[in-house]
Amino acid sequence: MTAKVRLTEAENIARIEFDHPEKDVNLLDTETLLQLKDILASLRGRVDLSAVLVTSAKPRVFIAGADIREVETFTDRELAFSKSEGAKAILQMIEDLKVPTVAVINGACLGGGFELALACRYRVAGFSDAVRIGLPEIQLGIVPGMGGMLRLPRLLGIIKALPLILTGKMVGAKDALKLGLVDELFPDKTLPEQAAAFARNAPLKRDERPLSFLTRFFEKTSVGRYWVFRSARKRVLTQTRGAYPAPLRAIEILRKTGGLTPVSGSRIESEGFADLVGSEVAQNLIRLYLLNERYKKFPWTDLRLAPEPVLTCGVVGAGVMGGGIAQLLSNRNIAVRVKDIHTEALGGALREAYRLYGESVRRKKMKPFERDRKMSLISTGLTREGLRGCGIILEAVVEDLGVKQKVFRELGAITGPGTILASNTSSLSIHDMAKGTPHPERVIGLHFFNPVNRMPLVEVIPADVTSQETIERTVQFARSLGKTVVVVKDVRGFLVNRILGPYLNEAGYLMAEGISPERLDAAARKFGMPMGPAELLDHVGIDVGCKVAHILEEAYGARMKTAPLLERLVGKGYLGKKVSLGLYRYKGKQAARNPGLDLPKPARVLPEEEVLKRLLSVMVNEASRCLDEKVVAEAGAVDIGMIIGTGFPPFRAGLLRYADHTGLKKIVEDLERFAASVDRERFTVAPLLARLAANGQTFYPS
Repeated sequence: MTAKVRLTEAENIARIEFDHPEKDVNLLDTETLLQLKDILASLRGRVDLSAVLVTSAKPRVFIAGADIREVETFTDRELAFSKSEGAKAILQMIEDLKVPTVAVINGACLGGGFELALACRYRVAGFSDAVRIGLPEIQLGIVPGMGGMLRLPRLLGIIKALPLILTGKMVGAKDALKLGLVDELFPDKTLPEQAAAFARNAPLKRDERPLSFLTRFFEKTSVGRYWVFRSARKRVLTQTRGAYPAPLRAIEILRKTGGLTPVSGSRIESEGFADLVGSEVAQNLIRLYLLNERYKKFPWTDLRLAPEPVLTCGVVGAGVMGGGIAQLLSNRNIAVRVKDIHTEALGGALREAYRLYGESVRRKKMKPFERDRKMSLISTGLTREGLRGCGIILEAVVEDLGVKQKVFRELGAITGPGTILASNTSSLSIHDMAKGTPHPERVIGLHFFNPVNRMPLVEVIPADVTSQETIERTVQFARSLGKTVVVVKDVRGFLVNRILGPYLNEAGYLMAEGISPERLDAAARKFGMPMGPAELLDHVGIDVGCKVAHILEEAYGARMKTAPLLERLVGKGYLGKKVSLGLYRYKGKQAARNPGLDLPKPARVLPEEEVLKRLLSVMVNEASRCLDEKVVAEAGAVDIGMIIGTGFPPFRAGLLRYADHTGLKKIVEDLERFAASVDRERFTVAPLLARLAANGQTFYPS
């Protein structure tokens, strides 16, 4: 058995050091926990020691949590319960040691790793930005199962512990100290030595936490606790609409175990973990987590180029998107040159970047001086001269092929073969943009989603002539900005917009049949979408949605025919939220039906289920075409794109996971029924979907 934990002793201090020899991070799998158990058994009853330190040999990582791949297999309730109880019995051995125990946190300390740290009497950490502490299990649809639900409230109190548990929030070193998650912070270079000195002077018993009058009322009285848990439940239901059972179960566990010790309350926590981990929602969220981890490092080319940091970037086009991109780049300490032909537009880009930084300052995530320093990295100009030395230039001009071709010819003439020319187009051909440029092999698509600073997805779109080195460098660059990359084939709409387009277009057809925007949006939100299709059209801009619809119709024909209602709305000037009038009328934060929206009375009342089927079946159908045409190579790329690019409900694990769960045969039957009763072209079953359904297969291998 490979040693993943080792014990050393020096100067009366025992050091338990985690160091998985085959991974970049430490994880608490069964084998690691059993090794830890043997070490702790050897320390039981030792009073000759001054202290026990729990440390990590990994740089920037303490313990990243449990092994999620192993947790995924805990679908049997009895197995899950026994695993939870067994792990807690081992961590209880830490708490039972007769000498001070100190977790020395040098980096990520998450999930089971933090539960282990909570079993120690004390925790110290370095100042490094690598320190991230929290219990993110709720984001996987489960609750902490190694005692964290009992030890964290005991350490902080229920009021402080509740938001950390219910959101899975991870905090940095300074915030951890303020909250009381750690006892001291030390410089990273001297962390081991100062942790040892801290341990020698630490008393075996911690001082009791002083409580204010209000805190005592809310945490120690039945009336106060009732109000705390009732309010928490109400907030959770508002935020999740009941789709995620884990936060509600967490509240119930905290309510039942308040005041109990980790031993006496253990069974309640273990039962909660065991009930949740095998559920459909938890299994879907675990699959999604693993999928996301896969695509963070997915090898999109065969090249293994050493990273080359991009120090300077150009942005051509100073609209809201250009300003958002400039802010994103400067926030990563990249010097940005923004070019436009209008002074007013350049000023607008600077205002947009300043506004985005202002949000960070208001949320106290950034100091004003940091905002000013990062803003100083953005410069502007009306000529191309400032773009010559850039490592990558991002084009974000109007969505017009002729304009973009002109921009790329001009950029190609002034830049060398080392500069990557990238377009932020949402649907136009990269191949056509590369025509006529001196170096077409360095032209590529780099499609950011709006708002740029929040949306984690980028689509990288190589043309046939784009070099493998350009693809690899662009992927490296996008990942350096904190984005998840999906490389897609150069087709109209690429991946996300090509699948989302039919969904929004079908919403237009449904409204033309008399389905109100409110009914559409309510159905989509109930399914789990962050906003309904009518709301989304208003936020994107109905004119923009209509333009993209026409581009898709031109490329794919009658099945993508633009809904006439969208064209009529544009003709009336109902462009959406940007003009305060679209499908809804906007006044401040309030939205109400646009009184000028003239929808017909429906010939028949469509049930909510039928409305959803029409919206979702066209997306599944188009996604299957994308797979068939090798727009992306596998179902996982579709699902990661739709979840982080459009907000498709994470608890459903993706569009194609949802389709597999629903049953492809059933979806085909719905499409055939709609083809016969609504429109044959829009609902013609895609060949791949038809084949899979006929053969009893699924998008994902079973």
